[in-house]
Amino acid sequence: MHPLTSMFRPESIAVVGASEDPTKWGYGVFNNITHGGFKGRVYPVNPNAATVLGAPSYRSLRDIPERLDLAFIVIPAPFVLGAVKDAVETGVRSIIIITAGFGETGIEGRKREAEVRALCAEAGIPTAGPNCMGICSFPVSLVATMEPLKSEPGHLSFISQSGTYGVTTLNYGLHLHLPFNAFVSSGNEAVTKFADYMEYFGQDDDTHVIMGYIESLRDAQKFMRVAKDVAGRKPVVVMKFGRTDDGSRAAASHTGALAGSNAIYDAMFKQCGVIQVTRTHDLLNVAMAFDMQPPLRGNRIAIIGPSGGFGVATTDFLAEHGLKVPEIDFMLQRKLREEADALPFASLRNPIDLAADLRVDPLLKCTDTVLNLDTIDGAIIGLHSRPFPPEERLLRRLEEIQHDTGKPMCICYFSRPEGMDVVQSMTRIIPVYRSAEDVGQVMSCLWQYGKRLNGLNGG
Repeated sequence: MHPLTSMFRPESIAVVGASEDPTKWGYGVFNNITHGGFKGRVYPVNPNAATVLGAPSYRSLRDIPERLDLAFIVIPAPFVLGAVKDAVETGVRSIIIITAGFGETGIEGRKREAEVRALCAEAGIPTAGPNCMGICSFPVSLVATMEPLKSEPGHLSFISQSGTYGVTTLNYGLHLHLPFNAFVSSGNEAVTKFADYMEYFGQDDDTHVIMGYIESLRDAQKFMRVAKDVAGRKPVVVMKFGRTDDGSRAAASHTGALAGSNAIYDAMFKQCGVIQVTRTHDLLNVAMAFDMQPPLRGNRIAIIGPSGGFGVATTDFLAEHGLKVPEIDFMLQRKLREEADALPFASLRNPIDLAADLRVDPLLKCTDTVLNLDTIDGAIIGLHSRPFPPEERLLRRLEEIQHDTGKPMCICYFSRPEGMDVVQSMTRIIPVYRSAEDVGQVMSCLWQYGKRLNGLNGG
């Protein structure tokens, strides 16, 4: 059993600093664990309270009548070391230190962090934090953050070196109907590093895609070793912050991280097969695509939609990322015009511009035909604003075509601001995006990973 199993699949939990004061972190964490559906045993630790939210309170970890899988520490920084000693001496299997005031604050904080590191490392106890926002493990209904997040268990696992930014990104992903498996705010990483979580999720059958928010890597050699192994089996998508001198300085004051040369990180990610993005919504967009679709086996894309401008914009973005939009054979165009009953002024060359045709069948016939061509490796489907929402039949048939061909497909719904969310709620199989730039970025990442798997990049 991996050492981090006790953190993400615990059966018994204590919250040191559990509180009934809604302004305190100990309230938020304990309340969300106890009201989030977690089925295991949960113990509040607060020497100044007989009960916390109706549960009997314990003076310290030493008083709890069983060996714990996981202890959360949410008390002022000067008292954290004592709680860690209690955890070590009582055999707690994993620890999460949410408290700030350590390596990110100066000399005294770095000293505290070093003492915590020495204790936990010597005892071999995996420890998240300090200075983190907690974890979520949705298969066991464990939500141990300040935010009361909810998700059906999915296959995305998210490692974030930022707490608030990570939770906000997670929350936005949930709003986009992305089901997550797990989330961890790794904080200062005094003990357990980014690579350790990646290694765990790499072995976790419930994790199909790993997302990461990185400010710096404190163990680059282990990261490279683990990433090369994991990325050969499942996609790893990261966003690196601290890319500029100013950003690097901000990272140092945030988690005590030294961000290092951006060029070095770029080269390392490429060598390891890690997919790097630079925008927050790309992190979610690309992770969603990998969760729903296979990698591209080639770089030839068909674009089918109601707008010539959409086709041109998408073609430009694909070309900038090394993908091609090959012209369809003239004889096939003629045959397709007849069989799809396309409008006389529709262009079927690829991009296929159906010229604002609102009918479902021409779009479906063109999609089915071109995605079955040996010269096409994937498809981007643009949808018209009418009818709204789209016909259920359209989505179900697109899902069937994608399944039958085994080729990746993305939908772009650019016609209405609210349209993307509505259409995505209608399909859990095909990812839906808002713009030509978004679908182009996603397809480029599916191709980048496909090259890696097929050994086409010389790596």
